[in-house]
Amino acid sequence: MEPLRRIAIVGVGLIGGSLALALRRAGLVAEVVGIGRTQQNLDVALARGIVDRTGTDPALVAGCELVLLATPGAVLAPTAAAIAPHLDAGAIVTDAGSVKASVVRDCTAALGGRARFVGAHPIAGTENSGAAAADADLFRAERCVLTPVAGTDARALARVRALWEAVGMDVVEMAPEAHDELLALTSHVPHLLAFALTGAALAYRRTGTDAPDPFVFAGPSFRDATRVAASSPEMWRDILLGNATALRTALGAVRERVDELDDAVAAGDGDRIVALVGAASAAKRGAREAVARPEGTAVAPAEAPDTATVAPAAGPLRGSISVPGDKSIAHRALLFAALAEGTTVIRGVGHGEDNRSTMQVLRALGVGVVREGGEVRVTGRGFAGLRAPEGVLDCGNSGTTMRLLTGILAAAPFDATLDGDASLRKRPMRRVVEPLARMGALVDTTDGRPPVTVRGRPLRPAEILLNVASAQVKTALVLAGLQTSGRTVVEEPAASRDHTERLLPAFGATIERPRANVVAVTGPQVLHACTVDVPGDPSAAAFWLVAASIVPGSRVVIRGASVNPTRNGAVDVLRAMGARISERPVRSLGDEPVADLEVEATSLRATVVAGDAMLRAIDEFPVLAVAAAAAEGTTRFADGAELRVKESDRIAAMAIGLRALGIAVEESEDGMIVHGGRLGGGTVESHADHRIAMAFVVAALVAGSPITIRGADAIAVSDPGFLLTLAALRRGGG
Repeated sequence: MEPLRRIAIVGVGLIGGSLALALRRAGLVAEVVGIGRTQQNLDVALARGIVDRTGTDPALVAGCELVLLATPGAVLAPTAAAIAPHLDAGAIVTDAGSVKASVVRDCTAALGGRARFVGAHPIAGTENSGAAAADADLFRAERCVLTPVAGTDARALARVRALWEAVGMDVVEMAPEAHDELLALTSHVPHLLAFALTGAALAYRRTGTDAPDPFVFAGPSFRDATRVAASSPEMWRDILLGNATALRTALGAVRERVDELDDAVAAGDGDRIVALVGAASAAKRGAREAVARPEGTAVAPAEAPDTATVAPAAGPLRGSISVPGDKSIAHRALLFAALAEGTTVIRGVGHGEDNRSTMQVLRALGVGVVREGGEVRVTGRGFAGLRAPEGVLDCGNSGTTMRLLTGILAAAPFDATLDGDASLRKRPMRRVVEPLARMGALVDTTDGRPPVTVRGRPLRPAEILLNVASAQVKTALVLAGLQTSGRTVVEEPAASRDHTERLLPAFGATIERPRANVVAVTGPQVLHACTVDVPGDPSAAAFWLVAASIVPGSRVVIRGASVNPTRNGAVDVLRAMGARISERPVRSLGDEPVADLEVEATSLRATVVAGDAMLRAIDEFPVLAVAAAAAEGTTRFADGAELRVKESDRIAAMAIGLRALGIAVEESEDGMIVHGGRLGGGTVESHADHRIAMAFVVAALVAGSPITIRGADAIAVSDPGFLLTLAALRRGGG
């Protein structure tokens, strides 16, 4: 997308503010003018850097190339009329309204030919509102609907499409009337039902009986079904009234389904209930089949809705992108904040499932965790303030969550059980349990694997020599040591990533580094709230570094990525293979080094990845194996036995997959030898491992024919917007 010199946002709330933040982060706008009704909200937008100047005068749109109307639906057309006299000739006006037929008609008429109007609906949001809720990642991996009509200017339509694609949205076009019918069923009726269900619970609470409060005892289904009931009443008044006809039609269809179930219940017809619920269940499980995948991917058949087929690149990859916040740093920031006194603000926490697992577990331990726009606010309880969970703590697929929490809970005054998904249940936990036992911890496992039951008790300090370098184990021991009277020393055989050592001092902790590979803490210590900026994940960046290196003609900039020396092994390996990667340091908050990475395509050559290089590139191994497959010569990977016990056996998974694509591979216990050659098409398995799935997406870009990846849904564990980012880079080069 060509950068914009000046834009105006009329209504700097969740949608308008988020768009401004996303465009700023991408370097696609020089100046943003904020126009609104209340100076208080505009002041928030100014303070957060969402806009450059603000005011309530519609004349502020003068000189703007593009104006986004992000006001309540009822005032979109009056707002268009108010700004019309002040617009430059040829300016583009678009909107973000949830109703389209009346808005497109009325806004086009209100502008009177003074500007080019394009109807748009970015389908994204939360129950929060205002500039304080704005989030640069709000649109990532979501869909935007454009609603052109017969008179829509084609160049303006293309410009608005590029705008929403640039912030990570999958853009589709449909008639305004079709949009309204669809959204009535998929958005407006669900909101209406949430309002009704919440109202019914409120009425139940008001009966004056001794019955339990339904809001206190609500389970996950009630919470999920009523989450959006906290939305703006004024906004939803306008939406429901503005789309009344389509809404009532959709609501009638829902009533028919409810009546069917009601009749079956009343008649005691169990077979009918099973049939109706079964049909709904099957439809929900296969819902991904109906979702249009980003450019370059195909939808799987109904029997395999989690399969994606990725086509080879038709041209270079070009663009400037950001990657999700570093998971390792975000996990630590969330956990340290939970143990601190006060409220910590964490910016840049990704939307992947692993970080979400940490937040959910912390809530179950009584910690206040609220995501507000691009920030997560954690109200800590201190080490002694965690409460005993009511049930099992579900860590999902996140080994970091489980291992670090084991160290935290080892000294807690209660018992707790940690569990996870099928993949996490296969991962070894003795490596953290055994050194904790030397501090007096009582931890039960299931033959060395999850579930893990931690029987909290007072611990004693210890000097611990680890057999394997592990940042997770090291951090678990440090967190236990912070709760223990005396000095705890942890020594590793080699240097593991040092995010804990860099971040803990920001929370007021004293952590010693007396010599290489050794850390020590003297407890007990008290942590204090602070502000944390999470840089981009270097592991996520590695996929794009490889993709841009091997797709001819590519040039990609990755903004704001961590370049921590203990994490840049992939960059060093790629440079050893001849990759053209440059760094431009950027200012960061805290001790983590951050830079923009620029990579250009070139021919790669074979190398050896072993020792310290393997340790520092352990998480990037799958995509480095793809780089080796595309390189000239034979690459050897060694000293990576740890790869056998990641989310999958990554050595075996990559060897099997690369062989299926025609690459000669020889496995060893701690690595493999990859003979570079011509990648062919075929079908591979992700083994429920996000990094395996993403690695084969990259491989598909230079394959002779499409690659089908079974279990591609695993990508959401770390980067739900991965395929949309790829689609944007494809378009940038096309």
